[in-house]
Amino acid sequence: MLRARFSVPLDQAALELSESTEEDLALLLADLWGSRAHARMLGETGLIPLRSAQRIDRELARLEVAAARQVVRLDPVLEDVHMNVETLLGKRIGKDAARLHTGRSRNDQVATDLVVWLREALLDLEGAALDVADALIASARAPHGQGSVPGWTHLQPAQRVRWAQILGTHALRFVRDANRLCRIRETLQECPLGSGALAGSSLPLDRERTAHLLGFQRPSLSSMDSVADRDAMVETLGALALLAVHESGLAEELVLGSMPEIQRVRLADAFVTSSSLMPHKRNPDLAELLRGEAGPAIGRLTAHLALLKGLPLAYNRDLQIGKPLLFDGVDRALRSLRVLAPMVATAEFHVPPPLATADASTESVEIVDGLVLQGVPFREAHSRVGSLVARLARDGRSLRDLSPSRWRKEFPELPHSFRLPTAQEAPDRRTTAGGSGRESIVALLREIDRRSRELRRGARTERRRLIACHELLERPIRRNLRRRR
Repeated sequence: MLRARFSVPLDQAALELSESTEEDLALLLADLWGSRAHARMLGETGLIPLRSAQRIDRELARLEVAAARQVVRLDPVLEDVHMNVETLLGKRIGKDAARLHTGRSRNDQVATDLVVWLREALLDLEGAALDVADALIASARAPHGQGSVPGWTHLQPAQRVRWAQILGTHALRFVRDANRLCRIRETLQECPLGSGALAGSSLPLDRERTAHLLGFQRPSLSSMDSVADRDAMVETLGALALLAVHESGLAEELVLGSMPEIQRVRLADAFVTSSSLMPHKRNPDLAELLRGEAGPAIGRLTAHLALLKGLPLAYNRDLQIGKPLLFDGVDRALRSLRVLAPMVATAEFHVPPPLATADASTESVEIVDGLVLQGVPFREAHSRVGSLVARLARDGRSLRDLSPSRWRKEFPELPHSFRLPTAQEAPDRRTTAGGSGRESIVALLREIDRRSRELRRGARTERRRLIACHELLERPIRRNLRRRR
């Protein structure tokens, strides 16, 4: 294609390197929307005959229906989605199809297609991340969410917390991820179409009209930036890398908790596998796969940044290599989130049998706090309790094994009314804002709910807005010469 300048066709191996139809299939609907908007603008401004614009639009609308049914195939010989659409159009309506490319370049086309596609992808990702958050919140509010288990620092038993706080904290991360994706989407307000190859056009294009028809607030400020800018793609890959890290952390919680030595988590049968050799196994394979997604997600971000490093303005073909990184990143993230949400929703979160070391860790803090309330300096209290725990551990004993007389001898400052809390009571002793106390957990879950609902409302509003923008294309095209400059 486009070889009139040259005496021979493109080398076959070079064509195979150059063509991008496999990944471009993802952009087909976006390209058709952009082409319809462009054709309408050309007809309204009189840059092409009104009847030609109407014929082009009708046929593009038919192609949209076929593309939505996934029956349109792209020919690799035509290199990309843009030339495929133009060629398909030419086969259907003849020479009028050659008017469609008036005032635009494949450079501003692909930039526009990517932004149009990305808006929808970000909406899907927001919803999928919120589905995981909602599943976590539902589990936190279930009866097993009230169970008290040792929290971990350095993977060592620390202080007791409720499952509701652990699950709610993971949910908070996924709500932040959804909000981060939402903020990226909200920056996509400028339409690149009409920027041409890099310098705009001498034709009197109405870029404001095209931007409006595609659901943007305004045309882009710099034609050179329009065709070179891939910031939103990098930001999306960055957000997805962090989301994958959060996903990996939750998956690790599920993998570790499933160990018989830990006995904290039981995944539903639908999300575990067995061994090809050992029939007794319940392997958390799916959680392990989710845990592993973080590595490639970080790699895609790094690869895209390296791709952009040192590129001169404006468009460079290197940018084509970034498309599959973005498409793969979004696809893998959606697939992972759509497994993680039901995996969490069907998991059981247990209180394992108590371990002396785990209980001692919580009890030691309670004693230190009790001493501090009696005026003992914190460092002194910490030292005395730590020394006692060490002596008891050498004898295979814990703080609960102390007799009343030994208690009075070791900690005479503590009142007779002092007692160690039970495992179930311990979390509620920490009443500071954001702590493990019941009121703080209720507030945490309520706030996550609020944020999730707010994000979902915003996403629904945006979907309706984009649908309404696309429906503008169903109105008859009429000449409007006032739009001409």
